[in-house]
Amino acid sequence: MVASGLNETNLYVNHIKLALHFIAALILLCYTLWFALKLLVPEGQIVYNNRFRNFTNVVTVVLGVQLVYGAFMAGLKAAMSAPTWPDINSMYLPGTLWAESWINHPINVHFMHRQLAYLLFTLIMFWFGAATSAAIKAKSGYLKQARWWAFVLVWVQVILGIVTVISAPKITFGKFGLFETLAELHQLFAMFLLMALIVARYLVRAARV
Repeated sequence: MVASGLNETNLYVNHIKLALHFIAALILLCYTLWFALKLLVPEGQIVYNNRFRNFTNVVTVVLGVQLVYGAFMAGLKAAMSAPTWPDINSMYLPGTLWAESWINHPINVHFMHRQLAYLLFTLIMFWFGAATSAAIKAKSGYLKQARWWAFVLVWVQVILGIVTVISAPKITFGKFGLFETLAELHQLFAMFLLMALIVARYLVRAARV
């Protein structure tokens, strides 16, 4: 990944290699968290609910795809290509959408990252309701707490994402400023959101036969 950024045209690492490196680190983080949960969570707090388990899996997969696009955003410096919200440079459907790659073109990557954010936010709102119902039914205090983490963090993520994009024109090359601070926080809270969903996923299992 580092070697990909050492060339004569730019000093940016390859965005696909960056995404692979980032996701590999997140997998290690989730594995460590899962192992810790095995030591910390009492058996009585586990919820057995097939439907909610499947829903949690879907939300987690969508977040995983979103994290990949977040890495693409960072690698391509895509925030600078469309520092506006809610439109993308005065458009809601970029003209490049069907003409350029969805993983290599900055505007298309930016568009996909936003749409996935809207989808993820909507899913977690419904997921919160499902988690509330499952926690009450199973009398799981742990799940009652865990559902709030994902709910609050997705709100923080949406707000941070919007503010980060709008602050892109304030970038000063060679200087760590407002945009860089917000972008780092956006990435950090994305990791927290993933961890919140992993905790919830640990707490819910397939129904006993």
